Amino acid sequence: MLRYCSALGIVGVFGLLLSINGCGAQSQNPNPSQAEHGKKTGIPAIDALSRDISADPDNMTLRMARLEAYTNEGLYKEAENEARLIYDYDKTNWRAARLLAWAYFDNQKSKPALKTLEQALELYPDTIPLLLVHAESSLQVQQYNEALASTDKVLKLRPAYQEGHFMRGMVLKYMGDTANAVESFQTAIEQDADHIDAYMQLADIAADQALSIAVAYYNNALRIDSTSYEALKGKADFYHQTYDKTDSYREKVVQAYERLILHHPQEPNSCYNYGLFHMEEADYQQAAHFFDIATKYDPTFGAAYYYRGEALERQGNYPQAKTAYENALSAAEPWQRAEAALQRLERGEYLKG
Repeated sequence: MLRYCSALGIVGVFGLLLSINGCGAQSQNPNPSQAEHGKKTGIPAIDALSRDISADPDNMTLRMARLEAYTNEGLYKEAENEARLIYDYDKTNWRAARLLAWAYFDNQKSKPALKTLEQALELYPDTIPLLLVHAESSLQVQQYNEALASTDKVLKLRPAYQEGHFMRGMVLKYMGDTANAVESFQTAIEQDADHIDAYMQLADIAADQALSIAVAYYNNALRIDSTSYEALKGKADFYHQTYDKTDSYREKVVQAYERLILHHPQEPNSCYNYGLFHMEEADYQQAAHFFDIATKYDPTFGAAYYYRGEALERQGNYPQAKTAYENALSAAEPWQRAEAALQRLERGEYLKG
């Protein structure tokens, strides 16, 4: 799921459980056979919760904790089973319905997710968190009119609500109405100066249009989270794509990439893109270095092997270039241009630095 809105995240386990345990009639106790569905996972925290639940299957606080743990570990099928049981415990509780909808979407089940949300909205039509999830879910399956209707209802109920404006901006963006999307994102940051997702959307839209204001938006996102991978990468990509070959601008590109790699050294694409920048600068030694780092973090990265080979070849290091080209062809994601490069080396035709 998209889950861009901070208001849509799962709230604290225990605070939410107070609402689930204390709101609405308990229409159905958990089925004892379902209560035992939690199998050993080898994850100590989850397995400990499962043991506690087997002794107290009606304890929704424990079940919510296990649901969150399943989700955090990427065990989405198990999370769906848990969410369904919590929802069956009290189908009149909109919070439980929202959790089940998320679990369905994590398992690529859009129809039951939307059905669950629509049933809950019949009971609670003016519940803003539910409307926002419905908007996000409808957006996920490209039901743009339904998504827009839900965001409009949110803003009718709370005209100054930043998450409503943000979600409306997302819907408009996907509908291709960029100008109005920008207006909605700007309204979101007017209501909340620390809305990092809105800054990122504004930055990415401006970057797509090669507008220098993109840097200001990325910087605002970094003011909120100085190590944000998305913001650091967006800023580095923007400088790289708009690079004008001047010394001052070159320094901006270098600083942006080095800050990105410093905080996220394990991301192979960052090293790969920085390698491409050094290729453009004809700094083949540095290019080969960063392509090598990219392949160490992703041994299947055929393109990085290929360009490492080209950088080595341009330095006159033909044996290592040959090895790199061979790696490019044998990678899980082979780079077919390497075959022509190997044939060229066999003929003794070399690229020059």
